[in-house]
Amino acid sequence: MAKADVIYINGYIYTADKQDTICQAIAVANGYIIATGTTQQINNSQYVDNHTTVYDLQGKTMMPGIIDSHLHTFWGGMQLSSCNLNYQSLTIDDTLAIIQQYLDKDSISDNTHWLQVRGWLRQEVLPIGTDITRFDLDRLNTKRPVILFSNDCHTLVANSIALEKFGLDRNTPEPTDGKIGRTDDGELNGILEDAPAMRAFDSISKLTDEQAVNIAKLSQAELNKQGVTAVMDARITETQADAFLKLQQQNQLSIRLFGARELPPDDVSSIEEIPTLLSKVKQFAARYDDKNWQPKPGIKISHTKLFVDGVMQAPLMTARLLKPYNLADEKDRYGDLYYSIEMLDALILESAKAGFHPHMHTVGEGAIEVVLDAIEKMRKALPDADIRPSTAHNELSAAHQFARYKQLNACVVFSFQWAGCSSAMVEQYQTLFGPERYSGLEAHGQYIDAGVTCAFGSDWPIDPLNEWYDFQIAMTRQIDAEHPRLNSDRNLTAIEVLRSATINAAYVLKQDEYIGSIEKGKFADLIILDRNPFTIPVTNMQNVKVLTTIVGGQIVYQQA
Repeated sequence: MAKADVIYINGYIYTADKQDTICQAIAVANGYIIATGTTQQINNSQYVDNHTTVYDLQGKTMMPGIIDSHLHTFWGGMQLSSCNLNYQSLTIDDTLAIIQQYLDKDSISDNTHWLQVRGWLRQEVLPIGTDITRFDLDRLNTKRPVILFSNDCHTLVANSIALEKFGLDRNTPEPTDGKIGRTDDGELNGILEDAPAMRAFDSISKLTDEQAVNIAKLSQAELNKQGVTAVMDARITETQADAFLKLQQQNQLSIRLFGARELPPDDVSSIEEIPTLLSKVKQFAARYDDKNWQPKPGIKISHTKLFVDGVMQAPLMTARLLKPYNLADEKDRYGDLYYSIEMLDALILESAKAGFHPHMHTVGEGAIEVVLDAIEKMRKALPDADIRPSTAHNELSAAHQFARYKQLNACVVFSFQWAGCSSAMVEQYQTLFGPERYSGLEAHGQYIDAGVTCAFGSDWPIDPLNEWYDFQIAMTRQIDAEHPRLNSDRNLTAIEVLRSATINAAYVLKQDEYIGSIEKGKFADLIILDRNPFTIPVTNMQNVKVLTTIVGGQIVYQQA
C-alpha cells in the first residue's frame, strides 16, 4: 500500500460523487486521491509514514476544484491589463471622459498603437438604447486607432482611424454573418456586430510572446484565486494556446486548459470543404494536446465551437427565436442564424466524426431548435460514439426542448449570473417575449428537473470573474435584495449549483474519469473554503473565499 504524500483530516469534505457523499479525510499520493473516509480511517499507518504531511482542516470545507466550462481565459487577462470601463452603466460623455483620461496618462505615445477599451457593454450605455458611434470616438483627443469592444463579444465600435486600418468604408459589402453599421446616407457609423466585430478584434490582437505569457499568467492566477482548477476556453487561438504551452514547458501552468476551436461561417463556403477544415483543427489539437495526461496540469483541444446566433437584448436582438420578437415597428424579426441548416448539420456531424465535442453558442430557442435537430441527426449517424455535444447560454428555451436534451444526451452550460436582472431588463424581456415565452428565460431548474446534465461557465470576461457571486444568483435569481427576482424558474440548491461547476462540467469536457469529484483514483484537484456553502445563508454565498487551491496535489494558490 502506497503511503500518502499528504492527508487532509477533520474536514467537511464534499466529494460530488454520485451520492454527494460527505467525508472527513482524504489521502493524496503522486497527485492522485488514493483514499477517502473518516479521519480515523485515513490518519493511520496504512497511509501515513514519516514523509507524510498531515493537514488538519479543523472543520473547514474542502470540495473539488471549480471547473469553468465556458469562458475566454486569455481575454480575461487582456482586459485586466488594458483600458477597462469595469462594466459600468455610463453615458457617452462619461465613457469618453474615462477613455481620454487613460489616453492622457498612457505612457504609449506611438500613434500607430491601438487602444482597446474593454469592460464595456453596449446595452448598458445610458440612456438605455443609446449607441456610441465612430463620430463620438472621433471627439477623443488622439491620433491613435481606438476601439470599444463590448464584453458580450457581439459589438465593436471603431473610430475613423481604426475603420481605415480595418480597410472598411462605405463600399464594403454587407457580410452574411453579422452587420456593418451605416448612417442613413450609407456612411459607416463605426459599429460592427457579431462576426465582423470578432474578425476586426482578432486582426489587431497582436502581442509579443512575452506579453502573451504574462497575460496567461495573470489570467490563471485570477482563476486559481477563485478556486478554479480547470477551464474550457470557448474560442482558443494560436496566440493563447502558445502562451499557455510556454507556461506548461516552464512548469508554471496552474490550470487544466481545455480549448474549443471555432469553426466560423466564413471559413467554409461549401459542405465539401468541411473535412479539410476539421483536418486543420486536428493539426491544431496535435500541436498542443498533452500526450501524457496526468495530475500535473496539461492542455487538451477537445471541442469545436459554433457561434449559431447572437444576443436577445435590445438594441441587437440577434438571438434566433421560434416566433418573432414582440416589436411594435417590426412584426417579423426572428433574429439571426449564422449558418445554413445544411452547414450546421454537417459541421456538427463532421466534428463528431473527427472526435471533437461540438460546443454551440445558442441564446434563443430558435437557435437551440436547429442545433437539437442537428444533434439528433448526428446521433442517428453515430449511435455508438461517446460524443458530448453542449450548448452554451440557452437564455430563452421552449418548453418542449428540455425533454429533447435528455433524449439526445445533450448538455447545457449556463452562465448563472444572467438570471440576475435589473427592473429595466425584466420589463424589456416581458415586452419582447410576452408571458408565455417569459417562462423559458434562464430555465436552469427546468433543465435540471428534466434530467439534463447542466454545467457552469462564467463566460469571463463577458462578465466579471466572480464565481461565487454567480453561484449565489443561481440560488436567488436576483442581483441583490434591491433588484427584482427573475421569476421565470425556481431557485437552484447549493448541491445543484456546485455539481454544475464540478462533476457535471467534468462530464461535458469528457473528463469525469479524472476530475470533478473527490474519489479514489482521480486527480487531486481540491479547494479549501473559509465557510461551508451548504450551511450559510444563500445571500452569503458571494462572500465565500477560497483559502487554498490545489491542482494535481500541488498548491497553486494560498490566501495570504
